[in-house]
Amino acid sequence: MSAWKQFLSQDIIVEPFELNKSFTFSASQFTDTNVDIDRYLGINGNFEFTQSLTGNNNDQYQVLIYNSAKELYYSNFLSSSYGSPLQTQSLFPGDNTAGDVFVGSPDSSGRYENYLQTTTNGVRYFPTGSSDKIVTLSIPSRLWGDYIQPESFVFEYSSSLTIIDDGEGNLNSSASFSWDTGELEYFYYSESVNFATFISDTQIKFDTSTPPSGYTFISASWQGDPGRTPFIDVASGDPVQEIDNQNVTYDDTTGQMDSDGSIWIFQDTTGDTGPALFTWMSSSAIIKSISAGENVGNIIYPHGMAVLTNQSLPLSDITTLANVTCSFSSSFTIYETQYKATISPSEFNFTQNPSALSGSEGYVYDYITSSYFDPYVTTVGLYDEAQNLLAVGKLSQPLPTSRTTDTTIFINIDRT
Repeated sequence: MSAWKQFLSQDIIVEPFELNKSFTFSASQFTDTNVDIDRYLGINGNFEFTQSLTGNNNDQYQVLIYNSAKELYYSNFLSSSYGSPLQTQSLFPGDNTAGDVFVGSPDSSGRYENYLQTTTNGVRYFPTGSSDKIVTLSIPSRLWGDYIQPESFVFEYSSSLTIIDDGEGNLNSSASFSWDTGELEYFYYSESVNFATFISDTQIKFDTSTPPSGYTFISASWQGDPGRTPFIDVASGDPVQEIDNQNVTYDDTTGQMDSDGSIWIFQDTTGDTGPALFTWMSSSAIIKSISAGENVGNIIYPHGMAVLTNQSLPLSDITTLANVTCSFSSSFTIYETQYKATISPSEFNFTQNPSALSGSEGYVYDYITSSYFDPYVTTVGLYDEAQNLLAVGKLSQPLPTSRTTDTTIFINIDRT
């Protein structure tokens, strides 16, 4: 059986309680349906439906990824290489409205919310060059709850490149890192060299030259009388002003040029020394590097979104490499509601259990009327105003009520 008592406002306490949980996922887990972390490559350009798509789990247009990040997080920070203060305008009132003075720029910069993660001057660099790239790492909200815990985000691209957040919304490289882009950078050297001697239609001689070490001859352009150029196109039989290095070699230490006669042959130009403009070329791999502590992007904690904007990062590889890992801690708030049920010494001192009655007349057993008898509490139920049972709390063991002091029972319920 039960007895009723209404709660007062001071009997109910609601307190928020923050929970944190750490996660670490490898790239092979990103595509799991219960994880669904996606990596998108964004490219600056004009939108076309024929453009490339990006995303490991969900396809998106690369240009739209770039524009979305730009609009949401960087629209107020495009005027300088690493962001600029928001432009604001203040009103200094005069004696009347005609005397009001506005101080500051009326420019529209600053009208948009860019979800700044700090009150200090955070770094917000965004690349705006043609075909510049960014990477956005999207983490679903079911993993991070209310927001990603600051200073918990770690993205490991390799043993040499780890990206961490500084707790202020900035993503930085934890150490210096260099990588080969797989592209070549070309260097050219040109020098004017006089014609010296005609030897045969496959061999002539020029003055010696002084190209830098490591440079390879690639072309020669006759600068003298066009009618007396020493170069002949084998296919047409016509004199030409310029030849390339197809089946031709030039020794800059002796000045001798040789041809196998299949593409270019030579003719005698005695009396005209030219000169010819010789060009040499060298190439080297393009190496990009990141310094330790260098800013590489931003993280928006309440959106679960990390944006990598540094153009010295291997951005394309970051979206496709299979051995990356992503770690972070979630932050989720639950509300603990505590109900305090207090039984005073004068309350609930008689049992409601029907087994306390005897016979058809319903007389109470003698032992129950004894001064030593105290009822026990085993269960507490919470009801709404319409007497609907909402929750039930079971005590670990029966609790006797007291005839001399208050008996207080606390019921704790967690809710989101």
